[in-house]
Amino acid sequence: MPRIQAECLRRWKRGTNTCGRGATPLFSRSAGYAVRALTYLAAQPSGKLTGAREIAAEVGIPMPFLWKILRNLSQKKLVRSFKGVRGGYELARAAEKISVSEVLAASPDARHAETCVLGLEQCNDAAPCPLHNSWKGVRSQIDEPLKETTPADLARNTHRQKSKRSTTEARKAATRARVQPI
Repeated sequence: MPRIQAECLRRWKRGTNTCGRGATPLFSRSAGYAVRALTYLAAQPSGKLTGAREIAAEVGIPMPFLWKILRNLSQKKLVRSFKGVRGGYELARAAEKISVSEVLAASPDARHAETCVLGLEQCNDAAPCPLHNSWKGVRSQIDEPLKETTPADLARNTHRQKSKRSTTEARKAATRARVQPI
């Protein structure tokens, strides 16, 4: 797998949808936001309803964009929404039973699996572009991990990264406290 694609996949597994400096994301912004929102919901205790404002604040998604994404995910039966003062959102089924691939496919602009890598409109097995056969192999290498990865996996990874950061920051603060004169 080419280096840039491997790096994109590693970043994707960490919960971002960027491919680094100046590179084009592999997935749309709305698809990335959908994965981030479902990852946040997967980290919540079972049965807890989470408000859209909380999700937006914690995950860093603009509210109007998040509402559209949540409505779409609700229509695709990936989340359930409950109205009212105590309303909110929860996953429609266990986080372990939802694949990242499903979340990406639920995005209205999800076309990574079917679009030509060169952007040509007429590109298929019968009339392939120059990169068609190579791209089919790369696409399957990308799709397999996405089918096997769940929001629960991403939530666990996110929690581990936050814990690791907190521990590192606490150590640095303790070191600064010992070094600074009173």
